[in-house]
Amino acid sequence: MTPSGPVGREAAVPHPAGALPYRAAPTSSIRLLWWAVACALAVLWFGTLELRGLFAPDEGRYAQIPQAMLATGDWITPRLNGFKYFEKPPLQYWATAVIYRLFGEDEWTARLWPALVGFLGAGLLAWIGALTSGRRVGGLAGFMLATSLGYFLAGQYLTLDMGLTFFLTCALAFFIMAQRAEPPDPARTRWMLLVWGALACAVLSKGLVGIVLPGLALGAYMALTRDFGLLRRLAIAPGIGVFLAISAPWFLLVQDRNPEFFRFFFIYEHFERFALPGHHRLGPWWYFIPVMLAGTLPWTPLVARAIFQAVRERGSKDRGNLNIDLLLVVWAATILLFFSLSSSKLPAYVLPALPPLVLLAARRIGEIDAKAFVRNTLLGGALAAVAAGAAYLLLARTDSFPLLAPAAPWFLLALLALLAGGAGATLLARWQRTTSAWLLLGLAMPVAVQAALVGAYTIDELHSTERMIESLFGEGRPRNDTTPFYSVGTFDQSLPFYVARPVVMVGYRSELGAGISAEPDKFIDTVEEFSALWLARFDGYAAMTPRRFDELERSGLPMHVLARDAQRVIVSR
Repeated sequence: MTPSGPVGREAAVPHPAGALPYRAAPTSSIRLLWWAVACALAVLWFGTLELRGLFAPDEGRYAQIPQAMLATGDWITPRLNGFKYFEKPPLQYWATAVIYRLFGEDEWTARLWPALVGFLGAGLLAWIGALTSGRRVGGLAGFMLATSLGYFLAGQYLTLDMGLTFFLTCALAFFIMAQRAEPPDPARTRWMLLVWGALACAVLSKGLVGIVLPGLALGAYMALTRDFGLLRRLAIAPGIGVFLAISAPWFLLVQDRNPEFFRFFFIYEHFERFALPGHHRLGPWWYFIPVMLAGTLPWTPLVARAIFQAVRERGSKDRGNLNIDLLLVVWAATILLFFSLSSSKLPAYVLPALPPLVLLAARRIGEIDAKAFVRNTLLGGALAAVAAGAAYLLLARTDSFPLLAPAAPWFLLALLALLAGGAGATLLARWQRTTSAWLLLGLAMPVAVQAALVGAYTIDELHSTERMIESLFGEGRPRNDTTPFYSVGTFDQSLPFYVARPVVMVGYRSELGAGISAEPDKFIDTVEEFSALWLARFDGYAAMTPRRFDELERSGLPMHVLARDAQRVIVSR
């Protein structure tokens, strides 16, 4: 039974004549090897979460909202810097707030949720790959996903996209399991209820895309296979009950407490953001193609080859069975096409497409002959190194490159790691040391990414207020919550997290415009109004850009400089 055919209880990947050699090893040795690989990946995955200051704006924003939940005790209405913030649902905020309560507020606890679900997502892909195509394919699928550039990097950075990706991958895996069960097997219904539960969690992670994307993918799959009888196997009635029981309570509660929620969350954040420009996230129709090519490195050649083969083949004619390969292609293509049509584009939007593409590539490993494997290994390593080198050269041409100079050695070390990994893996592949080649090629990527992230630590002041605030207040020391802290003409979203309280914004609205309109008494409209308040007080702190500081200093406003770096100045009254 081929990987692209009907799903059996333990479908095995075929090895045609001339196929990639695979030397059998004792089960205990294989198990020990994969445990060692998992431990190495865990160290690479979680080892540096604490190292870097929180990047502004994303990391500062998503770290501060759960911090505010703990401080206020309000777990229904998300608040950013004290203002209502309805752009995204609260599941990740809740999870991070619980982590804060258990382990304290820090960079590593702020990043732990995306790191944890990302790591679990790779394990989930290994599990479903093993059940549908054998243990070897499962192990490769999990390893390839965990070491893909886009997926690994997303696990190190605090956004909501990894949580969405995890729950959509859960839904995909549980759906495949449900369609394996023979009717009237009650296991099918149980698996489908898990699918609906995962979709509810996806909606609570990042909004309606959590149900829209799977719905579109399933509709496209049924249209291509003409298997509309699949609708009868979705446990729709009980599934909707599970979906609403998990997702509806928060929406009802937040709407009851905040009448403006529906208009902002559903109309503005979903439909207008998708259809209308104006969010400063524009991109051409092909925007996500290079993102996907880079995101699957160093496995891009294998992924591209698998997509080409799956598209070229016809779908399963047996409507009673699921064509997994076709489903994986359609699932990823739906995500790519949906966001390509959107007026708002960011690279992480297509992260949920990576797991199905990697699983597709792993399922077709057995179709690759030894020579093709060497070519793909060489090409994958070379593409990764070229991409890293191109990124470095582009960075070197920017006006701000002198500020990045301390990180340059680490970026070059990342490039060397990719070159060494690709070259070594190619030699091992030529010597038919297949497993060793895979491991070296894959592990080179997270090592390189971590080297680059260590480089980011050396230039923390360019993207975070961590060092500046800790130099003023000391790490872990109590802060004076009664002294006002102003942010004048700018807003660094890492600042409220590090001062552990909201700051008073002056003359700068940005994405908090809706929240400021709802609670205007917390906002100062003009710098002139701030100056009058500043003169009337005997205490206070203020953060501003160096340019703004120079302007206010020339105007004669009394300010005592507490700290200054390339991005900001902090003064006291």
